[in-house]
Amino acid sequence: MEIDRDAAARARARVTGATIVDEDVLAPGLVDRLGTFDLVIGNPPYMLAGKIDLAVRRARAAVVQTDWPELDARLVDGVARHADVAATCLLRALRLVRPGGRLAFVVSTALVDADAAAPLWEAIAQIASVRALVIAPSERWFADAAVNPMLVIADRLPGGSGRPRLLRLTAPTEVAARAIGLDAIAAVCDERRADTPAQWGAALRAPAAWFAWRQAAAGAIVPLSELAAVRRGMTTGANRVFYLRRADAAAHRLEPAYLAPVVRSPFNGSPTAIAVAPDESPLVAIALPPDLALSHVPHIAAWLDDHRGLAERTSVKRREPWWSLPFSRARLFLAKAYGPRFVQRLADVPMVADQRVYTVEPKPGVDLVALAAVLNALPTALALESLGRASMGYGVVEHTVADANELPVLDVRRADRSQITALAAALAALAPRLVEHVKLERGRADRLALDRQVMALAPGGDLHDAMWTGLLQSVALRDRYLLPAIPAAAG
Repeated sequence: MEIDRDAAARARARVTGATIVDEDVLAPGLVDRLGTFDLVIGNPPYMLAGKIDLAVRRARAAVVQTDWPELDARLVDGVARHADVAATCLLRALRLVRPGGRLAFVVSTALVDADAAAPLWEAIAQIASVRALVIAPSERWFADAAVNPMLVIADRLPGGSGRPRLLRLTAPTEVAARAIGLDAIAAVCDERRADTPAQWGAALRAPAAWFAWRQAAAGAIVPLSELAAVRRGMTTGANRVFYLRRADAAAHRLEPAYLAPVVRSPFNGSPTAIAVAPDESPLVAIALPPDLALSHVPHIAAWLDDHRGLAERTSVKRREPWWSLPFSRARLFLAKAYGPRFVQRLADVPMVADQRVYTVEPKPGVDLVALAAVLNALPTALALESLGRASMGYGVVEHTVADANELPVLDVRRADRSQITALAAALAALAPRLVEHVKLERGRADRLALDRQVMALAPGGDLHDAMWTGLLQSVALRDRYLLPAIPAAAG
C-alpha cells in the first residue's frame, strides 16, 4: 500500500506479481475492501499531529473508531487527534491483521515518549499483545530522517497481556535480520525489562550505568519535587511582541522597570556558562502586572498598541489582560531539552524564564547553591539523559514539567554544613566558564571536583567512570541526529 503514485509504480516494477494498492492506508472502508492478513509490515509516515489539519485528524479519528467500536472514543481521539500520524497508522494496521496474526512496524521511539503515548498503548493493550520493541542504538536506519526508530512487533490477540521484550541490538541489523524468531533475535541483543509502557522508553535507551547508579544510591535519591517547586517558564504567545533585544527596547524607550531579562534554553546554542547575570541576557521581556494602568508606561503602551493586531492573531487574545505575561521569577533554572551539553543556570538575582526552561524554587531547608551543584553534576546529567523523551526528534531529549518534578536527584538535605560549603566552592569554580560538549567536559579538573563533592552524598562513588562512559556513549548515539540548527519552533 502506497499513497505516493510514483513510489507505487516503482514498487510494481521491482516486485512483479505483487498487488500494490495506490491509496491512503487511513482511507475509510479500507478493511472491508481489502480484508485481513496473517502479517502486516510497514514503515508509516512520521508526522506530528500539529502539522495536520484538524478536520483531517477528526476524520481519521472517526475512521479508527469505526475500525474499533469496542475502544473508548476518548482513547481513539487521543491518538488520532494528538499523536504522530504513525500512531494512527498502527491502530489501522492492527485492524488489517486477522485475529492471531502479527504486525511488524518501524516507527519512531517518540511513540513511547510523547504526550499521546498513554492513550496509544492503552488502546493497543485492548486489541493486541505487544511482543517486542527493538532498537539499534549503534546504527542509523534512515539517513534522511532525524528520528530514533524502533521496530514494534505485536500479535492481534484481544486483551493483550504480558510485558514486551525490550531489545537493544548489540549486533548489526543485517546480522539480526537473519535470525529466525524473537529468541534468536534476543541472542544478539541487550534485553531490558519494564513494567509499564511509561517505562519502555527509558528502559530501551538508558545506559546500563544508570541502572547500576540508581540501585547503588537508592536511599539518597528523591524526586526533584521533594526539594523544589518546578514550574514551566512563560509562553508569550507572540515572541515578536513581548521579547525585544536590549538595543531595540532602548530605541523605543520602553520603561526599564518593566523589562525583565530572559533565561532561554541553551540546548542548541553555543557553549553556555552555568552562571548567568541579568545583563548577559540578550533579550528582555515586557513584564507587566495585570493590575497596572498602561498610562503609567506610555512607551510600552505605544509599543503594545502598535503590535496589538499581531498579538491578537495568536493565542494571546485569550489572555486577560492580553498584555500581561504569566511570569514568575527565580534564580535557578532547569532546561527542558538537551543536546550534547547539560547546563542548569544559576542567576545572581531573580530572572524570568522562557517556556523552554523551568524555574526551580528550593523549598524551605534546601540550600539553593547546593541544589544547583547537584543539578549540574554527573548524576543529574545521567538521569536527564537516561529518562528524557525522544519525542522532539533531531537527536534531542526533553522533559515535561511532570518529568522534571519526578526527576531522581541526590537529596541535598543529607549534606552537612561543611559539605554544603564544599559544594558551593566546587560550583563557584566551574560556574563562570562555558560548559562544552560532554566529551570535552570529562576529565576537566573543575568538573571532576564538582562530581566528587556531589557523589560524596551517596554510595556509588566507584561508578563514576562507568557513569561518564555511559553518558558519553548515549549522547554519541544522539549526536548522529543532532542538527546544526534546530527549527525555531523547537526552541
